[in-house]
Amino acid sequence: MVTGGVFPSYELIRFVCAPDGEVIPDVAAKLPGRGCWLQADRNVLEDAIDKKLLQRFGHQASLGKKNKDIEDLDADQPKRDSVHITVSADMPSQVENLLKKRCLDHLSLANRAGLVISGFEKVRAALTSGKANVLVTASDGAENGRSKMCQGLEGLKVIDLFCRDDLSKATGLENAVHIAVLSGGLRESLLREISRYERSRKKVIN
Repeated sequence: MVTGGVFPSYELIRFVCAPDGEVIPDVAAKLPGRGCWLQADRNVLEDAIDKKLLQRFGHQASLGKKNKDIEDLDADQPKRDSVHITVSADMPSQVENLLKKRCLDHLSLANRAGLVISGFEKVRAALTSGKANVLVTASDGAENGRSKMCQGLEGLKVIDLFCRDDLSKATGLENAVHIAVLSGGLRESLLREISRYERSRKKVIN
């Protein structure tokens, strides 16, 4: 909606207008009703909010407009509309939290499917043997432990977006610090969700 580009659905976030007029994120893309799509990118979402594009979409959706560009919506129409359209001021944070939960839910599914290996020695063995090339490591884990885990490994994808408490709850493991994710369809789904989450997170400047 902001860039006008065409992207696969797993790089986008869908938004819908609820019956009460609130525009809400539909990160699973399953809610009923007409939706609009934005790139899964914090800057794009903030740009859409600043330009009030989500409000304009909400008015268009509540009026049942179809096949009409948002830019062509009559500027006076919202004044005649009985539905008050709202967009939460903390929408970017809502999206970030929903995507984080979705990532951890996918990690939990991967664990139940037997695609997760934990424990320093077991994870290191899986990575060095090529059995796995995705390492999920706790953001609050010891830096030297992470360095030892990754030492000498090429082409390793390291994900350090979640704290050990998040990883422990998602996997049911005690003190989960290093996790290897084995190949499989769930791994690809997890990586896609992590990519959306990573690009939608608020950037922290140290």
